[in-house]
Amino acid sequence: MMMKTIFRPDYDKAERKAYYLLQLAGVKKFPIKFNKLIKQFSNLKLRKYTWFAKKWSMSVEEVCDLTKSNEGCCWYLKDIEQYMILYNDTVDNPGRIRWTIAHELGHFMLKHNEITNRSIFARNSLTEEEYEVFEKEANCFARNLLAPNVVLRELKPDSPHFISNMCNVSYEASIHIYNFLIEGARRGISYSKSHPSIKLFKDYIFKKKNTYYCSHCNHTFIFENPKFCPMCKNTGITKGEINKMIYSSIELTELHQAKECPNCSNENTTGNYCQICGVYIINKCTGYDRGETEHEHNYNNSRIFWHSDNKGCGELLNGDARFCPQCGSTSTFYEQGILKEFDADSKPQTVLFPDEIPF
Repeated sequence: MMMKTIFRPDYDKAERKAYYLLQLAGVKKFPIKFNKLIKQFSNLKLRKYTWFAKKWSMSVEEVCDLTKSNEGCCWYLKDIEQYMILYNDTVDNPGRIRWTIAHELGHFMLKHNEITNRSIFARNSLTEEEYEVFEKEANCFARNLLAPNVVLRELKPDSPHFISNMCNVSYEASIHIYNFLIEGARRGISYSKSHPSIKLFKDYIFKKKNTYYCSHCNHTFIFENPKFCPMCKNTGITKGEINKMIYSSIELTELHQAKECPNCSNENTTGNYCQICGVYIINKCTGYDRGETEHEHNYNNSRIFWHSDNKGCGELLNGDARFCPQCGSTSTFYEQGILKEFDADSKPQTVLFPDEIPF
């Protein structure tokens, strides 16, 4: 007597496919942008329900009936070997829409339509067992695409809110992701530090783990183990982010050299000093205290040769740094008057929530 085949979800395969797609598209930060993923495949399109309804003179409700889903579907056009992911853009939950797209992308990556020989993957076209297996695989794919477990393990989120805000997923989904993460840690599941996705998100992980804000001036900055705020020298700094303040800043090269002279706007800067006005164009720690330098070391009257001055701790600073986060000394840009006092030029940043999904 033949035994009935029991289908089981292949979670490992779903996870590998999600990580493969992130690698293929070169995704390096959250939230994941779908357009970058979709562009990797010439036979895949992403379209809204409202677009489809307008094109075929239908209502959104009729599109829901056609696709057999109020959320979205992965439509396989077998004759021309083309795929189309349709999603209901009238759903009033951006995080849920993003999950739907990632879920349907999972069906595409795992070739569920081809395996089942179905144009549209729907519950009433499969056995209950088959449907549940494929749905679980697609959900596993979506979870590891939008919030890859291996990256979250490095970031150590302290709540579902952290995941929801960072990955732009619904709070409901973030609870599921958070619980899955906690359960994995409890069971001792670990990942190698050389995992491809950890390498891919390396800079993003560093930024998230080393972002601080100042309780005095609300400045948010990135620095490893800072002791002082680089904007106001305050020691009351806290790990994390708040609503950012915008301060004047000088655009720098990777060598912390101003791309154009901040004093005379000369664009052809070479070396350490501007060849037009002579200002020092590298922002670094001076080793001086502001009270000491403001009157005793007037840069304009008694020139300091910053390239040979060795009083500082050697820290190269960002383009908006007035003070060194490591030792609290002033910066060369601050000493030269290129950057003003933090409260003289600051203005609050207005954070707007986008009307469209950030693809």
